[in-house]
Amino acid sequence: MAYTGGYLHHNQYDMPASYEIDKSTILTFMFTTVDDAMKRLPTSYTRRPGVPPKLSDSEVVTLALYQEFIGESREDHFFRLHGTELKSHFPQLNERSRFHRRKKDLWLVIAAVRVVLVALLATFEEEVGLIDSTPVPVVTYGRDKRHTRFHEADYGRCGSKGMKFFGYRMTTLVALTGAVIDFVLTAGNHHDSRVVEEFLLQQRARLRAVLGDKGYVIDPSVHQALREQLSLFLYSPRKKNQARTESQESEKKKTAVRLLVETVNAQLQEQLNLSKHYAKSPWGLYTRIMAKLAAHALGMVVNKLLGRPLLSLASLAY
Repeated sequence: MAYTGGYLHHNQYDMPASYEIDKSTILTFMFTTVDDAMKRLPTSYTRRPGVPPKLSDSEVVTLALYQEFIGESREDHFFRLHGTELKSHFPQLNERSRFHRRKKDLWLVIAAVRVVLVALLATFEEEVGLIDSTPVPVVTYGRDKRHTRFHEADYGRCGSKGMKFFGYRMTTLVALTGAVIDFVLTAGNHHDSRVVEEFLLQQRARLRAVLGDKGYVIDPSVHQALREQLSLFLYSPRKKNQARTESQESEKKKTAVRLLVETVNAQLQEQLNLSKHYAKSPWGLYTRIMAKLAAHALGMVVNKLLGRPLLSLASLAY
């Protein structure tokens, strides 16, 4: 492994078999990766007037993503449980309220860092994407939606989890590497198929085929329009009353591949606590989701540098 002033270049065969992965190693890799990603951003993202702060922007972004990565949705808990130990790695770490303000000011940088990290992970040799949705509750289900700041949220139901919720439905588009290419938030009562055309329209330059579950079994005319207008094929399992159009073996293979997006959404929910965001406004929710997605991509890049399976994230969450 060598640092060349740009991204870390790593050959997995250079990594000793006994290489120990601990919190210090993980934080070092995370900081180096974030710092390199920020150096690749236009100066309009990273330029700041006045005297440079003691705690650099790349350190703030690293800490923000590490907080999300280990599933600490509340900053007071994060500082109380990890602040003393983190001081040994980030000596200039200041008090919580100042860190919080800096983190909020850097939301655009976090979004841009996510794009850079995904570009390292999302290879499109096969030009195939995977699509699925997951619920993002914002307030308790019984609360009157007229008394909330989330005016575009609504009541929804998640069939796979057997739950009702008030909030949004997040549709994710995932590459075969497991990287989240893109996402969209819709009201909780929106059906999965209602976002397909507009969502995939943005991805027509990079994808040729998308796999979804039965929620994306939509009007055949939509499938035809996607093929004719975007040269994009949307595959979804057939319903019982539909005729078979391909072999059973082919259907099983596509189903096995499609399950990857469910693994990614499960990681976002269970490890990064997607539904426990504590956001008090739509803008706060968006920035927290962006940070969680960036943290997910950062963990995958760290695994790539360490020669580990990309989606083995739980073992990195010290």
